[in-house]
Amino acid sequence: MEPSKLKDHVFKKGKFTTPLNTIMTPLNDDDSWSYGRLPEYLWIGLVLKKYGRSVGLEKIYKIILILHELAPDLFAPRMSDVLSLESPVQASFYEQVLTIMPKDTIAPLTLLLTQSKYPVFAEFFCTPTLDIKRRQDVILETMQNLMDHQTYEATDIRFVVLYFELISGRLNILKEQGDLLREYPTLDHANEKMRMIRPMIRSMEMMSLHLEKINKEYITLFWGGISKMTDCNLFTIKFKNEDKDIATYLEQLHEVFIYLSQLFTSVNPLDEKMKVILGIATYSYKRFKEAANHNLFNSISGRGCIRVMIENYIMLKYLLKKESEHQNIWREYQYYGLGLYKLVLARHRECQDLNVTSHFDKDYIEALVNEFIIEESVDMDTRYFDQQNIRLKAEAVNEKDLFGLYYDYDSSFEHGLWGAIRESSLVKCHNPAHQYHCVPDVDDNNNLKSVLPDCIMIMRKTLMLLNELYGLPDALYEEVKNFDV
Repeated sequence: MEPSKLKDHVFKKGKFTTPLNTIMTPLNDDDSWSYGRLPEYLWIGLVLKKYGRSVGLEKIYKIILILHELAPDLFAPRMSDVLSLESPVQASFYEQVLTIMPKDTIAPLTLLLTQSKYPVFAEFFCTPTLDIKRRQDVILETMQNLMDHQTYEATDIRFVVLYFELISGRLNILKEQGDLLREYPTLDHANEKMRMIRPMIRSMEMMSLHLEKINKEYITLFWGGISKMTDCNLFTIKFKNEDKDIATYLEQLHEVFIYLSQLFTSVNPLDEKMKVILGIATYSYKRFKEAANHNLFNSISGRGCIRVMIENYIMLKYLLKKESEHQNIWREYQYYGLGLYKLVLARHRECQDLNVTSHFDKDYIEALVNEFIIEESVDMDTRYFDQQNIRLKAEAVNEKDLFGLYYDYDSSFEHGLWGAIRESSLVKCHNPAHQYHCVPDVDDNNNLKSVLPDCIMIMRKTLMLLNELYGLPDALYEEVKNFDV
């Protein structure tokens, strides 16, 4: 299935709803293919694995006819339904199954369907010559090909389920659909016609889910048993650790900011606009330098570095664009930030349970808040600066893509949102018996892709802005502008 485009989603009240979810309710776990239905139909997968598609479907066809004859009230060939039949009916069914195929075909299931819990099944299919390790391997290999509900193997099983529903009389379909279903087992999956039949089978099989009664006890038994019998098989992602030598670039950046600092102090040290612009730019430079000095480019902290550099760049452009609309936007920007510092300071003073070793230094923050005017003159505005969030600011300065493609992504790391947690702090397990779950990446098996190229890109944009405003020396500017990794 091709991913839907963003424009195809329905956007309402801040939420993008997928085209699929606008027409149907998402399945819960019990109804899902991999968790709720695969355990019930794994026996079919074992038959197909042993005999291949053509012979396997022939044998399964014979088996489901026998099942329907013995248990006409069953509407689906679920394993739990078979196991719930009266013991004599089960025994008769298993006895006839063994005339079609040897018991070692589905004997791996005796790992879970034990003598104590399911004595009739175990009596017929217990195979002492098939050791535990081999039974585990067969189940895992079979599940590997079936976990995705759209694979050829999974669709073959869903065809069997659908066919059983048809012969049980629960499902009625159009003649044209029936004709296509009859063709399905005779056609190779490479046949062009199958591109139409497979989606039809998957959709029709799902349509009958609301008629089925989920056996939660059996599903829990299956996953509880199989997951404990096998170990995790971790799959790690290793991006190349950043090893570019950027010492020369850092020296060039240092020269740029030394020049700008000296320009500020010697030409107009009281210029609030220049102070704010250089303050923001220097903050970006220091964040970049920290990432370089501490080799953070492949780390979570590196994402925080590029995020703040992007926000600083957008803010610089926004302040310059809106300057003419304000009496003194540079002072407003400073007081806005100091107001937020004052708010924390006020909360700190009123907090009864203080950590005296906190990184928040009350005396220093108090001095900053009162640096130029007494704090009683500083209001505390908890809204966005200029009442525009960073997305709107980015749009105002024609940096919508920079915000949407980078800032939003890196913000997930700063806010500890699940996408960032999954990418950076969990490792994938490739064991289908564990439902491909994730485990904590305590030993740093994964790393993140380097943010160095992006940091240099944003620094270049920032320097271009500074050059337009203050005219950097040509030789120095060309060096930093043209640096590339």
